[in-house]
Amino acid sequence: MALRTLIQRSPNTFHISMAATSALFGLTMSPTFVPVVFTLASLLLYAPILFNRPRPVAYTALLWISLSLGSSIGRLVPAVNALSTAGPSVAVLLAMSSLTSAVAIFAVFADVYVCNRTGGTQAVFFPAIWASLWITTSHLLPLGRLTSWTPVSGAQSYSWLSPWTGPAGIDWITAAWAVVVSQSIGSWYMGYSEDSSLETGRRKEFSRSTGTLVLALVLTALTIPTFILSGFPYPLSPPETATPLVVGCALPPSSKFDGPAPGLDDYIKESRMIPARIVLWPEAAVSFRSDKDRDNAFLHIQHSIPQRGTYWGVSFEEEITDQSDGSGDTSIRRTGLALISNTSVHHMTYYKRFLVPIAESFSLSPGSSPPPIFTLPQSKPPLVPKGRWGEPTRPLDVTASICLDFAMPSLFRDLDSRPALILAPARTWDPAIGNRMWEEVRQRANEIGSVALWCDGGKGGVSGVAGGGYNDVFQVGEGSWSRTIGFPYPFDSTPTFYARFGDAFVLAASWLLVFGPVALRLAVSRSCRLATSDACPKYFAAVEIRTTPSRPRQLDSRQPIAGSFQLITSQDLPIRLDDDSPKKSESSFIQHPSSRPAKPNRSPHPLRVCIGSLLHRFKSFARTFLRKRSRDGALTDPHSTRVESTGAPRVSEYNTPLAPTPSPPVEYRLVNTYELNASAASSVFEPEPAPPTPASSSPPSPSWLSRNVQETNPVLNFEGKRGPTLSSPLLSPLDNSANGHLRQLEPVTPSSPPPSHSKETQSADKRSSESSSFRKADDHSTAKPPLIPSSQSQYDIFVPSPPDFEPELPPLPADLWTLINIINSQGGHLNNMDFTGKQHAEVVDFGGEVDYSGYEWFQEPPPKQPPPPQSVGTPYVPLPGVIEQNEAFEFALGAAPNVLYARYKQYGQLGVLAWCSEFGELIDNLKDLGFKGNMFVATRTQALRTCEELLKLMKHSLELKMQIIVMYLSSQVARLRRFLDGEKTWDDYPEPQFPLDYTKKYPPPAGEY
Repeated sequence: MALRTLIQRSPNTFHISMAATSALFGLTMSPTFVPVVFTLASLLLYAPILFNRPRPVAYTALLWISLSLGSSIGRLVPAVNALSTAGPSVAVLLAMSSLTSAVAIFAVFADVYVCNRTGGTQAVFFPAIWASLWITTSHLLPLGRLTSWTPVSGAQSYSWLSPWTGPAGIDWITAAWAVVVSQSIGSWYMGYSEDSSLETGRRKEFSRSTGTLVLALVLTALTIPTFILSGFPYPLSPPETATPLVVGCALPPSSKFDGPAPGLDDYIKESRMIPARIVLWPEAAVSFRSDKDRDNAFLHIQHSIPQRGTYWGVSFEEEITDQSDGSGDTSIRRTGLALISNTSVHHMTYYKRFLVPIAESFSLSPGSSPPPIFTLPQSKPPLVPKGRWGEPTRPLDVTASICLDFAMPSLFRDLDSRPALILAPARTWDPAIGNRMWEEVRQRANEIGSVALWCDGGKGGVSGVAGGGYNDVFQVGEGSWSRTIGFPYPFDSTPTFYARFGDAFVLAASWLLVFGPVALRLAVSRSCRLATSDACPKYFAAVEIRTTPSRPRQLDSRQPIAGSFQLITSQDLPIRLDDDSPKKSESSFIQHPSSRPAKPNRSPHPLRVCIGSLLHRFKSFARTFLRKRSRDGALTDPHSTRVESTGAPRVSEYNTPLAPTPSPPVEYRLVNTYELNASAASSVFEPEPAPPTPASSSPPSPSWLSRNVQETNPVLNFEGKRGPTLSSPLLSPLDNSANGHLRQLEPVTPSSPPPSHSKETQSADKRSSESSSFRKADDHSTAKPPLIPSSQSQYDIFVPSPPDFEPELPPLPADLWTLINIINSQGGHLNNMDFTGKQHAEVVDFGGEVDYSGYEWFQEPPPKQPPPPQSVGTPYVPLPGVIEQNEAFEFALGAAPNVLYARYKQYGQLGVLAWCSEFGELIDNLKDLGFKGNMFVATRTQALRTCEELLKLMKHSLELKMQIIVMYLSSQVARLRRFLDGEKTWDDYPEPQFPLDYTKKYPPPAGEY
């Protein structure tokens, strides 16, 4: 509840902060699945709010800046080290982050805009537009998938989709999960109405929640193949079905060479020590100044390979003459890879096609040829018997790409077959970049069903075998290594589904989910119209005229509303209906029992229709038809009967009236004006069912009947609930304006009416019973039953004494009280007084005395007064609102000391002064709760405990130098204590530290008194 209130009070601050925070943790160099989902969910939740708030452009710009900064922070360190100076690197990073953030905001806003105006389904539209935008940006931007929000980690449960959908499938799933999360949070945030009258809203809410649940189940079901399919690498044995291959990476450590970087001889020496059939060098391992230097180096490498069947993947950087320049003075530099063995230097050559912006794009030239394929003959390993190997060699297709090439989508779309191994040299400048490129290489290898040998020569670079079940990094940093991997035999060289079609399948499938249902509905409705075209009425003025009444609504499928309709026949109307109009011949107007019109006998040829005759007959028919509808509109309900014309009206037919037929029953809407009033008096007074007769001879309309209801003289109603007793204290209902559906009209228990009003009450009851007789016997009451608390536990109520600040009346004099007691006493001592004086007395007595003669004193004890009967009443069960209000007061009182201490730490003594005013408002509300009889004993106990804690806090933890604040806070505590326990005396208040004797502390100067 507190979080929902916080969101409702500050939606802009909350949603922008959540989006920026999620982007900070999720949009790093390697985006993570869950934070990206929550980032999109926060945007989906915030977009509808932003559209309906003032200044949407300003808040959109603020959201854009927050997302750009949040996504840039996680990539700041790798970007700073990309170039020699940090300024251009940071500028490029901010530009790319701003562009991708704008793409994300555009996707979210487009989804909300379209779905709100077309009623489309967000569950399929947002994933479609999200996947489409990132497919487009990855093909247009120079960094490819490196700038996208596609998760590269945390989505391993959907890794089996890579050969089918590629990264676009992960984008679709990410957006779909964001829709599920946003709609789930939105349902909790918005809530729903419990009112049964809002049936349409409840059905819509149920439909939305059902769609979200179905989408969540589908996304969960897509993870099932991960638990079924094997994600392990292919085994190395048996040799009949497996082809083992030893691969390695040459990374000479710095201790083995002199200088800043290893040279050609260092790489040759390191490669000869690796026991592998394929050895890969990192990107740009050696450099050549000309074509001649390159060819000489390749011959030297060829002669250095120790044995036959061993291949070295040499990555180089060369400077050659630009052939496109006719002068021959311009040279270009490019990065390439050559596969060399001891038999040839031209097995395979590939040049890097995609360069790093600014860092490489100004100094290097990209290649233009797609990756080639070389079929490597794999000979029998030494430890495998000849009989188990079969053929002397087994073919394995090998291809290559370099570093940033793997960030581009559809990298190997030009290959005609599936390669078994991909040579992937690289040289990254930061470990975060190396890890991200490792994830991209693994994704590309899984997409085409191959295995990639990744060799990163950068500082802190990661190396290993990716794809085909190999998902872990083998080594970080420098140092050569080798590893044996296995391939199935025979190897299936058929390209995967994604390698054949690329991202086109995901685009087509995602938009088919959007427009497929719409097209299906249109096709079904069109086929239905075509199938029923013979039965559909048409206007052909040259041959016949048919009227098409509106299609009757299926009223039987709806639940009737009590008191909304009342069946009224022509005999029940206050005046007689008009005479029926002359009937037409049966060939002209026929009342069909079925709602479907009959099939026409023939269809006119359009060429036979004369334009002038068509217009003339159409106008005459319109006038006749409207005149007929104006007369019979009040008699025939369009929802109950269908009257159609099966033949063309003729002049002779209008002159031959038929015998009048009984008019069918007509339904009029009965409107009760008292039921439209929300006051409680509508359940007591009923209108007299005797409306005046209208002046017109036409049947009275329902609105006329509702307006002309005879009013009754209001009679005072003395019936009501029983008054409170000692056993049931008087309770005031809480203000439930926020929860209006909980306030009901409870049935009252009538008490015996006073004698002076018995006649009025009886007459009111009589009129109420007479008016209720006009209602149907099967009317269902629309009022809800009274609210009954679910818990039957008893609660103790604290009834406070009258406040001491109320004025008291002065006491009466003692003589007046004595006189009142003597007058009110019955059978007192006055009955024994002898006012005539004593008889036979020797003295004269001027006053009568009490005659106590014969009275026996102290003989019997006075009779004991019977104890007052204990009141027996029903246990008090408070309303849920009373319980909730007491719990809120208990929570506020319990947190009061902590809040006071926090205000003191934040604002000092002025914070305490401001808090005292808030505490005074809390005391006023608490006293109001007590005077209404709704305070629990637990609430009173907590309030007294809070007073003690506040005074202890003021004495020991708060250094209050301003004594007026001490006095103000003490007075607030004393005011609350006087209300809760006015008879007790409290002595724990702090004493003000005023300098009362100022002459001692500040003596007067000399010479003054």
